[in-house]
Amino acid sequence: MPLVTHEIDDGIANITIDRPDKLNALNATVLTELRDAFQAVETEADGVVLETAGDRAFVAGADIAMFEEMSNQTEFMEFVRLQNRVNDYIEDHPALVVAAVDGLAYGGGLELVLATDLVVAAPEVPFGVPEVSLGFVPGGGGTQRLPRVIGPNKAKEMIVTGNPISAEEAHDLGLVNRIAETDTVQQAARDLIGEAQENAPLAIEEAIRLVNEGMDASLDAAKQYEQAVAAYLYTTEDTAEGIRAFTEDDEPDFSRR
Repeated sequence: MPLVTHEIDDGIANITIDRPDKLNALNATVLTELRDAFQAVETEADGVVLETAGDRAFVAGADIAMFEEMSNQTEFMEFVRLQNRVNDYIEDHPALVVAAVDGLAYGGGLELVLATDLVVAAPEVPFGVPEVSLGFVPGGGGTQRLPRVIGPNKAKEMIVTGNPISAEEAHDLGLVNRIAETDTVQQAARDLIGEAQENAPLAIEEAIRLVNEGMDASLDAAKQYEQAVAAYLYTTEDTAEGIRAFTEDDEPDFSRR
């Protein structure tokens, strides 16, 4: 049976990690199937809800038992590189990716959340990076993405203590966009994508890319990139349709062109 499944409904894909007996822990098979699922919906969905099976954990981290079976550093680094490639792929995915977090997100699970565009979480969910308790550091982008989202000081505190934060604190810090009751998290994630779907899809895709890539550039370079993207979008049919609908007090019919 696959460990990751996907389905598409009304332009929104649901990608599900289905390994609840292992708290949806990440191993090479899960990561490979996760990338395959995102690739399968790349041209078919404007939005993706990333969710997991079970009611205890979103993703509890990497599968620690896997590390015991590794015989050398090379095997460990192959896993870390795979984890980074998958997270980078999710971050660069053209669809709007929303994590629906209804259980704990630790280690590689939090790194997976950080690779998505937006996050909806249940109020009781903890987020943490406990790798130092095992002698590790986060290796899936956590030491780099976390401070970019919540600030370097709080990120360093979470990393060196291993202490988790609550969903409410994660919301206050900007890691979580919306809080929803546990049994409505997935629907709240779909609703968030639905709000975005009312707007021009090309503009949404470019806006997310501008934010992600601009964070790693100087302000001047990022603004020049922004201007270039704005000029490109001005030439698209969707922009013409948006302007027409606004001036005629009509609903726009965007075509992704």
